[in-house]
Amino acid sequence: MSFTRLIRQLQGVALALIAMPSAAQDSAAANFEREAVQLLEQHALPGFVIHIKHRGEVVMNRAIGPVNVDTGKAMAKDNIFRIYSMTKPLTAVALLQLVDRGLVDLHADIRTYLPDFGAFEVNGRKYTLTVHQLLSHTAGFGYGGGLKNWVDIRYLLANPLSRSNTLDDLINDLSDIDLKFPPGTRFEYSIASDIQGAVIEAVTGQSLEAYFERYLFQPLGMQDTGFYVPAADQHRLVDMYEYDAGSFERAREFHKEDILFVETGADSEFLQKPILLSGGGGLVSTASDYANFVDMLLNGGRFGGRSLLDPALIQTMLSSHTSGLETHFLPRVYDGAGFGYGLGVEEGDNGPRSKGSFFWGGMGGTIFWADPTARLQVVVMFQVEDGWIAMEKWMIPRVYQLIEALSGERAEA
Repeated sequence: MSFTRLIRQLQGVALALIAMPSAAQDSAAANFEREAVQLLEQHALPGFVIHIKHRGEVVMNRAIGPVNVDTGKAMAKDNIFRIYSMTKPLTAVALLQLVDRGLVDLHADIRTYLPDFGAFEVNGRKYTLTVHQLLSHTAGFGYGGGLKNWVDIRYLLANPLSRSNTLDDLINDLSDIDLKFPPGTRFEYSIASDIQGAVIEAVTGQSLEAYFERYLFQPLGMQDTGFYVPAADQHRLVDMYEYDAGSFERAREFHKEDILFVETGADSEFLQKPILLSGGGGLVSTASDYANFVDMLLNGGRFGGRSLLDPALIQTMLSSHTSGLETHFLPRVYDGAGFGYGLGVEEGDNGPRSKGSFFWGGMGGTIFWADPTARLQVVVMFQVEDGWIAMEKWMIPRVYQLIEALSGERAEA
């Protein structure tokens, strides 16, 4: 055998060995996609975009299913989604950057930065409310909208989250409303992230949009993330559906009869720039953009060779601050979870996700989580309002099964 022929044979073997993990990956991904398509078809659901990174490698970045069940238009990886409360972790990082720079103190009264806020009262007694309590949603604010008590009714009447409000208007609307409980005594998911946005604007003298663009979106390469969709990209905003489940318990699984169409992307209010720059729920984004943000969190505040936030503050953000407190709706959705700054945190090993995993979702159906022990991060962009619970319950075990299959096949290869 000639030396040249031997070299070619060895090159062929090497190429085959390199290709084997890719083939294995394709096989496992095909099984995952087959189950996903069955889920969508069974419940007449629109599709989703999923981005999975494991041990530093992107193992899946796919669009599965249609944008619209009736038209059959295929989902694309660069489609844009309303991420609602997945805005909250970004706002928390932005505020912590100001802590990092010495411009904000975690233990300071928030009226240090928002002096126009009225006194914080519960049943006639005044309290001090700190930045830490604002970040951890233990400040005493609510979202209101219900008719169970006078404070919730006041939120409903004031409508502080009107898209025509400025953040100054939001503060004015809230100033005459009592807190729901003494700060630090309970956790309640609330308008606190929007107030964080007001702090950022007050301290920096910039709009929340301008601050996010310079200190988050640009360094993270989040080129398709913002408070509205620019004209050139409006065709990429997906249609919206709704899951009318009626309760957290029923929302754990999809029921076809309760999946309703809401609006096309072409009719969305997110095509127009709002006056209210909502730090609690105002952003649109893509799977790849948001994956960059999660990557930064998982890597201690670093992305692309640049530090966006001190690792100690990242650790504080990703630690639970609600242990021992009443935790609002969390036990009904997340067994054994607490809340950090703007996101949920697994306090124990209660399932596939390891202790210390962090996660959150958006009302529009989007979800993400990162598992530091497994070196895993997942972003799912899905647009079914209130469909995030069922999607997460379906997704978590299947993602871990996928990762296990890929790890086993790599070892065999």
